[in-house]
Amino acid sequence: MLMRDGHRADAERLLVRAVEEEARRSGGRTDPSVLLTRARAALDTIAEGAAEEYAAYVQALDAAAGGQRFRRESMATPLLVTGVAAAAAFGADVALGTASGLALGAGAVVAVAGATATVAKATSSHRPAAPAGASPEQLRLQWLAALDVRGIRPFLDQQRMLTATTRAPAKKAAAKARTPLRGGDRSAAARMRSLLEQSFGHLPAADGLFAGRRGELARIGQWVHAARASTETKPTVVVLHGPPGAGRTTLAVRAAHELKDQFKGACVVDLRGDAEGEAPLPTRDALLHLLNRLGAPREQLLFRDSASAEQQVRRLSELYHQHLTGTAVTIVLDDARDAEQVATLIPERSDSLVLVTAREPLDLPDSLPAWVHRLEVGALDPGGAEELLRGVSQEAEPGPYDYPSSEAITELCGGLPLALRVAGSALGARTADVLAADLAAYGPVPPVERALWLRYTDQSE
Repeated sequence: MLMRDGHRADAERLLVRAVEEEARRSGGRTDPSVLLTRARAALDTIAEGAAEEYAAYVQALDAAAGGQRFRRESMATPLLVTGVAAAAAFGADVALGTASGLALGAGAVVAVAGATATVAKATSSHRPAAPAGASPEQLRLQWLAALDVRGIRPFLDQQRMLTATTRAPAKKAAAKARTPLRGGDRSAAARMRSLLEQSFGHLPAADGLFAGRRGELARIGQWVHAARASTETKPTVVVLHGPPGAGRTTLAVRAAHELKDQFKGACVVDLRGDAEGEAPLPTRDALLHLLNRLGAPREQLLFRDSASAEQQVRRLSELYHQHLTGTAVTIVLDDARDAEQVATLIPERSDSLVLVTAREPLDLPDSLPAWVHRLEVGALDPGGAEELLRGVSQEAEPGPYDYPSSEAITELCGGLPLALRVAGSALGARTADVLAADLAAYGPVPPVERALWLRYTDQSE
């Protein structure tokens, strides 16, 4: 029997309370939203256990509703007969010579008597049967109690058993993973662990002056920590985009060093996306470089001579994702050209950090199983530019700091870190005001080229 809409709402409220109680009882091991969705889908089946109580409840409601109203069709015929009788009585009295007033009174008496009899009969026919001892509200409570005991509780018990059955293989696999490795497996694991630790040594050094990017560095760290706090296992992808000379690669390498304790290994790949005179790095070569640096077995990287390039890329991609499953590493994909070049190199099913540097904010596909963030790396703010220029210039030529000239140098360098570093290193023979004048006189060229020209001109004049 299908439930009426209002009754279904009562059943769902009872279902919600039972699911919430089950979630509290499980100590957080049960997802209440998933369990409630399953229960709502199976509500009609669950309600079959209380079908008898529900039928009695509905029957009582219908009987009570029938006792509160008269049916128009049952009243129509008796009232019509009464009206005809009253009219006939009036006509007969007039025909017999009775005064019209007395005849009208007699007809009215007949009408009233007939109507009274009709109402009495209708009332008696629709009076509800004597209660069997339970009101509709009592029957409603009996139905809800039966629904809870014979429908909802058995369903929740069944779901609990299914969850336990599903968890058992996972626990067994986890226990197997914790089992000490033997022989060759132990040796391979030790080799991989050693290579991952050594991979940090292949990162470019990060011991130089670092200024003006601490806010961006902090945001990358926040995204990593947020991903670790999630229940999903997905890599964190940060696209660092900005113009040449903005320090995208420097920021990515610095982040790899700063977050070293969060990951087991690291690797930098130059994708040559915007390199002049060079083709972008093929995906096959990028995968081979990553697998070598991150400790993949060398024998798995060999291919038959008959294998096509597509077959090699497909095999290397499968090996790459398999090798990094559950292993969190930092990967710097430097100078990316487009989203397609990057998507293949993002490891699935791991908490890795992938730092991508590119000129434009890449439009990575929404289907990519990763936390994707975009961070613009542009000109330094005045404070960061001053810190960088002052640090470089003091290394070149200690002495009093010329604020007005330094502000002019920063503006002429467009606030770009590379141009500021080059310009600061050119202060060996020039004073700040002379350098600012030379930069201004060089003409409307990109800031980095302007600074490079000054760096390699004769500084003795």
